[in-house]
Amino acid sequence: MLKYFPFTSSFDKMGTSALPSENLIVEIDEHYYEEIILKRRLLQNDHAYYYQASTVTKGAQWEVLEKILNSLTSSYPEKFQFNKNNSSCSWENKILDEKINFIFGDNSSLPLEPLDWVGRQVQEDLLLLDASSILQAGQLCFPSGWDIQWKFQKNFLDLHAPVPSVMGPTLRAADKLIERIPVNKPIARTNWGFRVSEQMDFSTRHRQNYLKLLDRVAPEINSENAGEKIFVRSERQTLSRLPESGFVLFTIHTYNSKVKDETKDFDHAKAMLEFVKGAPPELIEYKVMTPYLKSLIGYLEKIVDGSSNNAILS
Repeated sequence: MLKYFPFTSSFDKMGTSALPSENLIVEIDEHYYEEIILKRRLLQNDHAYYYQASTVTKGAQWEVLEKILNSLTSSYPEKFQFNKNNSSCSWENKILDEKINFIFGDNSSLPLEPLDWVGRQVQEDLLLLDASSILQAGQLCFPSGWDIQWKFQKNFLDLHAPVPSVMGPTLRAADKLIERIPVNKPIARTNWGFRVSEQMDFSTRHRQNYLKLLDRVAPEINSENAGEKIFVRSERQTLSRLPESGFVLFTIHTYNSKVKDETKDFDHAKAMLEFVKGAPPELIEYKVMTPYLKSLIGYLEKIVDGSSNNAILS
């Protein structure tokens, strides 16, 4: 099941909230190894499509590297070890059986730019926004409907364009909130979607192939098999102000789970049903859910109504 279930009992616009102190900006799970290997393969095959950075981010990139390596070491000491003595640093990733020594602040001591290198140590996509919410750097391997080349050096609002009008006020409010994020007070949000594939890379280049897949698969989906054929795609996003550069680190951890697995929990099934039924039609279209929406709702209704009837009979 998803670690971060993205649905409430009624539709809302999924705004931001303070990140609880016990939550981390980067986390690892059972998919760590396979997702890191996939990331690295994507970057090797087409580096410029998945990674971009402007020169103004050099200092911020080193802040991100230190922040992430310290977090991994603190949270998973049995898997990672980071030591820094003045500018001399050492890093060990026990999962990947990798070790490296480098000089903090010296790009030449790493095989890649700091953001590009540290992004290959975590499952999250990593983006850097400047004080004006302009995307100045990013390693983006697992996006949902966009890519770093297309959005590089554009405003946060443009990262989501074009969006349904119902989402406009929320995004504008989020943009203002990002500008005011204080140091040491990160914020978080959970994005949601449904797909008929669990692939991680849904960047722009894959849109047409996905639409062809959807055209082929959607007619086969009904209220009996929707739980098996449809996946919930959840993005757990965090935004943190970096103290020295003032840049904002935007992390995105993507999760996939079959609808049938999420609806084993009755409360989840009920919340998902009410949320989907309450979502505005233009948002359903934007999320490319229209071809299987009735089947999904029918599947969820059977679970909710069936559980309710059983409870009454018992």
